[in-house]
Amino acid sequence: MALGLAVMALAAVALRSPPPGKRVAALSLLALGDTGQPIGGPLAALRPQHRVARALVAEDERAPIDGLVLLGDNFYPDGLEEDELKDRLRVNIVAPYCRFLRFTARGRGSLEGECGVRQAARHPVPLFAVLGNHDYGERESPMLQKELVPEYIDSWRMPDRAEVFELPGGVSLIPFQSVPTMVGKAKGTAALEKALQRSKGPWRILAAHHPIADPGNGHADAYARRVRAAIARAGVPVHLFLAGHEHNLQAIEGEGGRDDAALHVVAGSGSDTRKVRGTPRKRLFGVEALGFARIDAEATRLRVSLFRVPATPGTRAVVEARFEIDAEGKVRREP
Repeated sequence: MALGLAVMALAAVALRSPPPGKRVAALSLLALGDTGQPIGGPLAALRPQHRVARALVAEDERAPIDGLVLLGDNFYPDGLEEDELKDRLRVNIVAPYCRFLRFTARGRGSLEGECGVRQAARHPVPLFAVLGNHDYGERESPMLQKELVPEYIDSWRMPDRAEVFELPGGVSLIPFQSVPTMVGKAKGTAALEKALQRSKGPWRILAAHHPIADPGNGHADAYARRVRAAIARAGVPVHLFLAGHEHNLQAIEGEGGRDDAALHVVAGSGSDTRKVRGTPRKRLFGVEALGFARIDAEATRLRVSLFRVPATPGTRAVVEARFEIDAEGKVRREP
């Protein structure tokens, strides 16, 4: 039932024709995390989150996308509070990402005024979102993001624990909440395992805030073991693991076997950057820079591109690294 609702929800959001541009794949997603800068600070046009958001728009104009994946820490420093919910939505979701949003009637009345994009230039797509550790600071924050945000933004998709979204191109996108699994709650791991078992594939993409491949800082071994055990028990291949948490761009090769993803991508620099530190894993790429990832599903491969957003405002994002993953899970870096 949940799967059917997810598919219908995706179809309902994609009512508007995609913008002019060359479609490059059966399915295209943009992914980034750690975006939710607090209210205040520099003018919106100069805020890092908005610079990255403008790069997302430019990339969608170049080659239309089918969804946006937010990898957690959506609202710094402590998540959402109900008495500031609408203000935070205006600042952290509507102002930067309005092009991609579809509002409910309630949202049109209270939030749409913050949108600086005319109707004809909008391209509503689903926003698949997960919670980060900062989103748990306020006790009410997880519930507000899961239950109240969709009352304003119709295209908001956040799982309770884990959910599978069957998308075009044979892609099963499986976002899950990493914090419950990190603190050892069995229900989170069980939900992930069941979502993987329900997934149709053949392509499977996991999305969570915390990476399971050691990104060089703040790695939680016990959490990684729990997730890898769930993958192994599910008995299905995972081609790509998308994560945030580290405020940089990284690509780390999987270790092989039935309990790991073929490729791990960290795209946690949606509004801030952090140095890339050493890791025992085989890192294929790493850079301290604002940016995002693009995933294109083709018939015989997934293509993953890591975009750096330059420090100079108004400069187009640059592809720093591109990888392809075949059906067998073999990873190749493109020249």
